[in-house]
Amino acid sequence: MPADACTLHTDPWVPLSVLSVARHDESELIVRCPDSLYCLRRTLVTGGRIAPHFRNVAGLCPWIGVGVRPTAPPCGCLPFITTRQLRIVTHHGRTPWGPIASIACPGDCPEFAPIQAGRIGPHGPQPCSWAGIRVVEKGLYPPLLTAEDYQ
Repeated sequence: MPADACTLHTDPWVPLSVLSVARHDESELIVRCPDSLYCLRRTLVTGGRIAPHFRNVAGLCPWIGVGVRPTAPPCGCLPFITTRQLRIVTHHGRTPWGPIASIACPGDCPEFAPIQAGRIGPHGPQPCSWAGIRVVEKGLYPPLLTAEDYQ
């Protein structure tokens, strides 16, 4: 299959195994949003993507639309997320550009996760299911408040 025929090569997606599943049956899949600081309720996965959901702050959740797959696709593409989904991203040299040094893990890990060869590296005393997920630089986490929020 040509790379341009697979939309998973361009859209962020994660394996279902990294998400905290609240309910999974024939009728629906409900997960905890990885942005658990601002998204306190569970969210549906519809059409293989994280659905729009309630947040306890203004603005849309950057995880809306991220693909969720129970298994790896037959095309062989690997899971990835972007820096837009992550609240805290550090770069080498403490600048806002350049190679990513570490991130606040989107799992329940209390410590920062190193980025090794573009992927979330091992971190913490327990193995983390997010280790190995690729992180792609796509800019900053969206602002919580916009100019329209102040009007």
